[in-house]
Amino acid sequence: MNTQHRVDNDKLVFKALILKLNESHKYKNPSYQYLVNHLNNINLKTSWGNTWTRKSLFRYLQRNGFSGVWGLRNSLEQYSKLAKFL
Repeated sequence: MNTQHRVDNDKLVFKALILKLNESHKYKNPSYQYLVNHLNNINLKTSWGNTWTRKSLFRYLQRNGFSGVWGLRNSLEQYSKLAKFL
């Protein structure tokens, strides 16, 4: 997979994850299985072109600097708090 395609795929994956996080209850993160099912249902693939698994999603988030789904949600909340001041 070339670099530009990987960047575009990453943007789509994060948009899909953020959409599901925003739809979920503020204090209850969606399960990895729920997020994996969503990514696979909309035909988004891993950077290797495979279908998503719970482990591949966790590792993907770790590689991108998030401590799992909780870390991604926490970063989004911190960003929105910070955005008020920018």
